[in-house]
Amino acid sequence: MNVSWSRNERGIALIVVMLMTVAVAAIAAGAIFLTANTTVISKGHEREEDMRNAADAGIELGRSALNGNPALFPDSLYQALAVNQQVLDASGNVIPNVTRSIYFGPTGSATGQYGIFGSVVSVIQDATGAVVVRRGELAQESFAKFAYFTDDEGSGICFGSGDNIFGPVHTNDDMCINSLGARFRSTVTVAGVINGVQYGTFDQGYQINASVIPLPSIAALAKLNTYATTGGMSYTAPVGGTSAQARMRIEFLAIDLDSNGRVTDPDEGFYRIYVDTGVANPWYVTASRIARPDTSSVCGHFHGQVFYTARMHTASFTPPGGGTIWGATWTNAPAQPHTGAAAPSQAAGEESLRLNTSGGPWRCFLGGHDRLNITNAAGGVVPRNTFAAADRFGAWTRYTNTPDPRIVQGLRNPATGTVDTVLAARDSLAKYLFPLSRAYNPNTKGVIYVTGKVIVSGVLNARLTVASTDNIILADDLRYATAPGSAPCLSSNMLGLLSPDTIFMADNTINAPWDWTAGASNGGSTFRSYDDTDEETLHAVILSLLAYYGENHGSGNNNLQPCQTTVRGRGCLQLTGGVIQDTRGAIGTSGGTGWNKRYAYDICAFQTPPPYFPTTGRFLRNRYYEIDPVGFNVAAFFASLAPTP
Repeated sequence: MNVSWSRNERGIALIVVMLMTVAVAAIAAGAIFLTANTTVISKGHEREEDMRNAADAGIELGRSALNGNPALFPDSLYQALAVNQQVLDASGNVIPNVTRSIYFGPTGSATGQYGIFGSVVSVIQDATGAVVVRRGELAQESFAKFAYFTDDEGSGICFGSGDNIFGPVHTNDDMCINSLGARFRSTVTVAGVINGVQYGTFDQGYQINASVIPLPSIAALAKLNTYATTGGMSYTAPVGGTSAQARMRIEFLAIDLDSNGRVTDPDEGFYRIYVDTGVANPWYVTASRIARPDTSSVCGHFHGQVFYTARMHTASFTPPGGGTIWGATWTNAPAQPHTGAAAPSQAAGEESLRLNTSGGPWRCFLGGHDRLNITNAAGGVVPRNTFAAADRFGAWTRYTNTPDPRIVQGLRNPATGTVDTVLAARDSLAKYLFPLSRAYNPNTKGVIYVTGKVIVSGVLNARLTVASTDNIILADDLRYATAPGSAPCLSSNMLGLLSPDTIFMADNTINAPWDWTAGASNGGSTFRSYDDTDEETLHAVILSLLAYYGENHGSGNNNLQPCQTTVRGRGCLQLTGGVIQDTRGAIGTSGGTGWNKRYAYDICAFQTPPPYFPTTGRFLRNRYYEIDPVGFNVAAFFASLAPTP
């Protein structure tokens, strides 16, 4: 179709074409401008992203450096790992005029617990100062996480006999499992290999050739004395004794002050300190083996509410008021409750110790116990069931002459039933109770430190670490007032025991059966346990820079006391918590002597360990925070978050 335009129409069309050409040119020019501008913006975003990534990488560099050398981590303030180092982008090119500095130090908690322990701060700077600041909170791993840990597995010791380990296991050595088998419920890491691996059951598998984890140094353990001193809980034990003897004992007590039928309230935890007078009776404090239990002053049972010792059951003893306990003479003594036969005159004291009587179980006690009867210097014995501050073998250490009225009133409550019915004796007891609660000692840091050897026993109601420069001796059952697993971890009881020397269960007649010597009428061939059960209970996480073991574990009759379905052995060791030691010590033997072990793991030791329990030096997990870089000052930052123990 032909179209005929007028002159005016042709002019308008020309103008339109010219305008369109200009518009296209303008659009093209605009496109060129936008493309260039977008490139600039993109480059800017890439630079910012590179700087943020460089800051995050600095945190990981810091954590890696600390795990490679834990000694870099300072006790206070902060340490610089890198200052004004060059920063690379994602392509490996140097970002011009940008540097990175990395710092780390303690923040938030100095207790060494499994949780937030320190921070790594990564600072990216340009000519204007800090432009990106990242903080990584580090969680440090505690040795208390291990149910079992050794640096050296020792010689000839294997898992077996049905050992059942619930918590994490680690050794820096080879591990051995004998043909009787063992089960590991949690992780197992071994720096060497596992000999007898076919005899083990590994619920969560195992790792061989794992990294070595070094034990803490003696100097690191000694630092705890600072915290103990702050709380007035640092002591020096009398010198003397052997590796199996000590002259100071710490006894934990949980006392029902409000008479609600429980001893688990936070302010109901205490301890007492008993120190011998140097009289040559180490068994009285340590529960060392007694040569003649039938004439012992620490073993016996109750007649009514009064405790009578084994020595009081001998023919030579006349109780207050005259007469004898069993009759006019031993020849005419009434039948023994467990046999129905008359007691042989030469073995009356020994015979009376064999089994329970109608008066209750026979029991041996450590020196200083309220129910013992060693009261005067002349050697006379008077039955008692009241607290006495001292006897001729030793004395309790006084805490204060003016005890807190709340403690005195609590002890006076007849429903307490803690010691006796004599109020005066209870008032006296209050002066010897060292509080574990901040309600009565606001300065406590949860640490007892002893210079020298120390013995521990009793029922703990607190979160506490006991550290010693020498041996720690377990002389009797050691339990929590709050049973493991019965309360949330933050409110549960927890005990840590730390020693650069050995920690062991004493060879004693309190909790470990032992052969009566040839001097006894039975010729020394009979074993008797004087504990109230055939079990030794240990609720604690212990760390020894030498070893943990049962003294004379391999001696004795193989068939004395069964442990559940195990018919051979000398009773059960109920261990809840963990054992960390340099060289593995023996508790029992595959032949059945010693203690057959029953393990249970307290998960609270993993989550919230005892106060100031040592860490492995390994930092785990990170939580990232971005800090406002405006006016950032690294010294001020670490000062503001300095730990407050």
